[in-house]
Amino acid sequence: MITNKQLFYLLAIPLVSFFPYDVPLWTMVVIGLAAAFAFWLVQWPGQDVKVNPVRASRFSPKLIPNKLDAIVIGSGSGGCACANLLAQAGKRVLLLEQHEERTGGCTHSFRQEGCEWDTGLHYTSIGMSKTTQRPGALLNFMTKGKQKFTRLEDPYDQVYFPPDSNVKPGCPNHQLYSFVTGGENTIDSILHNIDPNNEELKKKCMIWMELCRFINDGFTALGISRVLPSFLHFLLKKRIDNLMKLASYCVWDVQYAVFNLGYNIEDLLRDCPKAPSPTDPDPVLRRVKAVLTHPIGDYAVQPRDATFAAHGITMAHYEMGAAYTVGATQNISIRSSSLVRAMGGEVLIDATVNEIIMENGRAVGVRVTNTSDANNKGDPTEIRAPNIICATSVYNLYNKLLPQDHPIVRDFQDPTKRSIRQSNGHVFLFCKMKGDPTDLELPTHNLWYFNGYDLDLAFDKYFANPEGERPPTVYIGFPCTKDPTWKKRLPGISNCILISDGLWEWFEKWEGTTVHNRGPEYEVFKSKLTKHLLDILYETVPQLRGKVEYFTLGTPLTEVTYLSSWHAGSYGTKCLPSMFAKMNRKWTTTPHTQIPGLYMAGSDAFLPAVCGAMYGGCFGAAAVLGHVHTMRMTWAFLRHFASTLREENPKMSWLESYTTAIQKLATDK
Repeated sequence: MITNKQLFYLLAIPLVSFFPYDVPLWTMVVIGLAAAFAFWLVQWPGQDVKVNPVRASRFSPKLIPNKLDAIVIGSGSGGCACANLLAQAGKRVLLLEQHEERTGGCTHSFRQEGCEWDTGLHYTSIGMSKTTQRPGALLNFMTKGKQKFTRLEDPYDQVYFPPDSNVKPGCPNHQLYSFVTGGENTIDSILHNIDPNNEELKKKCMIWMELCRFINDGFTALGISRVLPSFLHFLLKKRIDNLMKLASYCVWDVQYAVFNLGYNIEDLLRDCPKAPSPTDPDPVLRRVKAVLTHPIGDYAVQPRDATFAAHGITMAHYEMGAAYTVGATQNISIRSSSLVRAMGGEVLIDATVNEIIMENGRAVGVRVTNTSDANNKGDPTEIRAPNIICATSVYNLYNKLLPQDHPIVRDFQDPTKRSIRQSNGHVFLFCKMKGDPTDLELPTHNLWYFNGYDLDLAFDKYFANPEGERPPTVYIGFPCTKDPTWKKRLPGISNCILISDGLWEWFEKWEGTTVHNRGPEYEVFKSKLTKHLLDILYETVPQLRGKVEYFTLGTPLTEVTYLSSWHAGSYGTKCLPSMFAKMNRKWTTTPHTQIPGLYMAGSDAFLPAVCGAMYGGCFGAAAVLGHVHTMRMTWAFLRHFASTLREENPKMSWLESYTTAIQKLATDK
């Protein structure tokens, strides 16, 4: 491979010969250097690489490439994005996944009893599906256009509440509330079922939506700051400061300020009063607040505790609609990680990283064993690289992978120096139904079950008594109706997934036991959780009663086994206001660590969920590459983005396409 120095001489010296004899030498050198840099900038190593999607191989020392540039631990959305971009930049990358059978983390899917289920990507925003929007353009860039999505028709989500007699006289008393494309359309749909003629309430709801967009803009600024040199951060300071101010408030308090006190954005940037009670005595506001808590399942923290930043960006993320993958969600990781192989790297499953090797204060490699070697009979394989990227959460990094006597590890474990904690876990019920989705009249949209309009009360009751109380929120999804390839791939079969919250503390006593060998007490507990979820399924989709022929329940222990989540925190850091406190900013929402050669990718490098983790992977790659090479990566992406925009609109000029691509990258609009 030609070096940058050789490239300079090849370009700059011939260029100098064309200058008049009286032009100063230093001018010729500068112009030649600029020409060489410009030429280098537009030569993207991964630009013309052809990708043949292939599943990962099982870990074996003989498959490890020589002269690695980077090792990425974890193949979820963030790990795959980071490995992909580093490989495209010409780095030789080794991507390691502890799952014994497949890559993907929370985007993987699995088959059992002749059926298939997704595990974490149950739907995504319309922006992730459109190649002319920033997140979709990024995924398209990484998968070479191979990943496709299909739009979910309106309503893409419906929220179901049990019957409730506390209603304002003269107002409707509905149980279902629809979320549709467009913020104002959603507000009109919701208010039509609560208080259809209340114009003042609509104005407050629109302020709520404006706040969510404001949060989204703040996170765009925060993301840009992760790739800009520090001396340019002043350009984004005000937007980021405003974001951090709003992030310090919880959802319930912001709802009180907006709906009870009439606050707007300017008011909230000054202060946010504490709500006097976790419930609202006004029956209309009680319902509106509960319904507008709808995206709660995507960050899994009750309104009293959740940072408004998580709620705002999630609400804005889905404002223009939702989408689902064409084909199994597993394909995302296969298509993005296959480029790593095409660029001389490798992708290996069944590869548990036991520790990160430290030498002279620097991360220099990892020690790996086969996950399937349950008794650890084999000696660990030592693999070295100058850059180690952890895409499996800061909690695994500082609690498992690094030496526990390291000063920075001790800082992380010191409650006076770190107040973030891992997210809660989940309980999953995977159901198989015999019959065609159309014949069974299954919904083509997602359903959310909310156990009452007083959500904090519902959370408190459930967390205190999970066997006796229904979950506060349950996601109910039917991939068989959303994936247009389903009927061809799995004819005559339908599926359903239900997901609720599950605390690690409930299952901690079974830690260390193996799948299917956790004992009768565990199975009894699971059966009670299963009954809650099946009862909710039959209540919300009654035609399925008697049609479910197989089901299996996953618990937080399942998340630990298959996702390697620390204490089942598969969302990474719990979305509390403290997540954005100054003392915690060195631990999360950043790809940098305090250890040379060690970086973060995934949700803890930016934000939870598939899209947030993907961005975290991009920032992890940028941190490894440095500012100059990140400039090159950004240019390659903009060139791809501009080309895609012109494909959609051939009348667009090249200048207009690049201008539009830059605007969409910088503003997400």
